[in-house]
Amino acid sequence: MTIWLAFAGAALPAPAQPPAEPPDQAICELHVWPASGMTSIRQRASESNRMTGLLPELIQRAQQQAAERADAQADARLAQSAAPEPLSTARQTEVLHALPLSDLFGGSDYRTVIHNEPLESRAIRAVKSRYSAATTACYAELVLVDVVYSREYARGRNLKTLFRYRQFNGAAEPYYSFGTWAQTKLEIFSFDPLRADEAALNELASALRSNVVLFSEYLERGRQSTATNNGKSE
Repeated sequence: MTIWLAFAGAALPAPAQPPAEPPDQAICELHVWPASGMTSIRQRASESNRMTGLLPELIQRAQQQAAERADAQADARLAQSAAPEPLSTARQTEVLHALPLSDLFGGSDYRTVIHNEPLESRAIRAVKSRYSAATTACYAELVLVDVVYSREYARGRNLKTLFRYRQFNGAAEPYYSFGTWAQTKLEIFSFDPLRADEAALNELASALRSNVVLFSEYLERGRQSTATNNGKSE
């Protein structure tokens, strides 16, 4: 009887605990949105001509008509080509996935979330709070607002991208915002005359990558300027 009581009173071993899961190292989130395709802006030589009078007006009108015909022909050829949308939203998303966005816009603590659909322009302009439903306290957003093929009489062909960056903490509105254009010169891709073969499309994708990197540099300069103006040092 004494032996049984001693055994019954002995402490039983504690049940095995499941191994603890490693903590999530990505404590911040960077959300990225592509633009809605690529638009184009073209400036003619006639548009930069400030001369007045009947003859210059007739010349400008003839140049404009010829340019419009060339544009219509280029648009028709592009629609029939293998790449009717040279920098579609899907193509932009591919480019963004291949970039080290967390390193460019925050550091290794950031987990990048790339959205497949662009934001509506109205939301970009009007929404002051976060564009996503993410609740992470450390949170940032990068939006490609516009991607534009630009052909200018004096500056040639360029790919221009308008970016918007916002950084949040626990507050409802961002504590830091920055936006500007970045552009990269194009040597191959062209609408007039149309050049949209594989080499031209690769150049276009490379130009978009270049614009993202350029914007990250502009953003860093903007942060340094803000810190200096506030009497702070990095």
